[in-house]
Amino acid sequence: AAEAPSPAAEKATEAVSSVDAVRLSETIYAEYFSWTAVSQRVHPTVVTLHLPAQGATEEFSLLMPKGYDRDAEAKDEYLPVNDLMTTVSLIGSYLVDSGDFEQRVCGDKENGIARRLERARNRRCGDDFVQAVADFNALLDSEQARGNVRPRFSAGQIPADLAIHVVEQTYNRVVAPTVDLLRQYKAFSNNVYGEILPMLISEFIERTSITCDSVFADLGCGIGNVVLQVAAQTGCRAAGIEIMKVPARFARRQAVEFRKRMRQLQFEHGQVDVWRGDFCETPEITRLLPQVDVLLVNNYAFDSALNQNLLQMFLDLKEGTRIISLKPFVTPDHKISARTVYAPESILTVKRYPYWSQCVSWTDNGGEYFIQTVDRTRVKEFLTSRGMM
Repeated sequence: AAEAPSPAAEKATEAVSSVDAVRLSETIYAEYFSWTAVSQRVHPTVVTLHLPAQGATEEFSLLMPKGYDRDAEAKDEYLPVNDLMTTVSLIGSYLVDSGDFEQRVCGDKENGIARRLERARNRRCGDDFVQAVADFNALLDSEQARGNVRPRFSAGQIPADLAIHVVEQTYNRVVAPTVDLLRQYKAFSNNVYGEILPMLISEFIERTSITCDSVFADLGCGIGNVVLQVAAQTGCRAAGIEIMKVPARFARRQAVEFRKRMRQLQFEHGQVDVWRGDFCETPEITRLLPQVDVLLVNNYAFDSALNQNLLQMFLDLKEGTRIISLKPFVTPDHKISARTVYAPESILTVKRYPYWSQCVSWTDNGGEYFIQTVDRTRVKEFLTSRGMM
């Protein structure tokens, strides 16, 4: 049976903070900033950042990974100072409807708050960094009092960098501290774990024209990153299902954390549903498939039997549904004949697209993906031509 988090559990705690992410991490963190204020007897390791929702705040750690090198940042380490700086810049750019606020946070490249934070980070000056955060908080509170704290974009037009930042924050707080658990899988099986990375997800969204009115589903969603990014970036309903226990647990926890973070930033997202179960047998998927506009199946490691089961499921999809896969379900030269006319492959047309490095987690090299479109026109034409309709 499919499993999903209960509403009561979702409301039980606040969002996981940056401080919690550092505390839970196996990475060794150390003091990063220097302090010059005479009155500063105890060096602060935490700073509070105000967020767009009324009364919402987050405690950010001022520590950084021990031996942190700004010129050679480790891609797999959580950097709380950088996280705060990006959050400030994105709030300034997108989440307050005030040209003056944007200018004072991001536009002024010499003395704007984003520039002051960057300069203090680079010089490791803790006093200046904390003061810039305090000035940002005061500015945001002032705009809050004026009623200007609201997104500067319409539904379905959410900037990709903002959506990806929220998903990355969610990942760093929920998955990253215990990411080694995800490596416990049976190699060369249908259940091999791998992630599709944000750049390629954004390309999927563009290629398949997902809008806020679409329904998206990910069969074998892993930890749910694709589901969350699609919901955030397009505002559409997004659902995923995962059979493996550990990734499914992470996916459900990420969905809960994601909703909380989106509320803190005060902008809408699509409905998110994440289940644990076998997508070939779960009733929730059976009911959802006829409504789906875009379906993702990361079948890179699926065997032929599972791919054949999926083809049978595709018969329930509506006309025009697009199926994204890492291996094709139908060859480009597939021909309809009396022998193949009732085969599931005959309702699909396919296009091949390349992807490059930094697009998937299982290789640094490029590869290819396929978009199959449900199109029953050729089948109908074949049957009509032979008087078989």
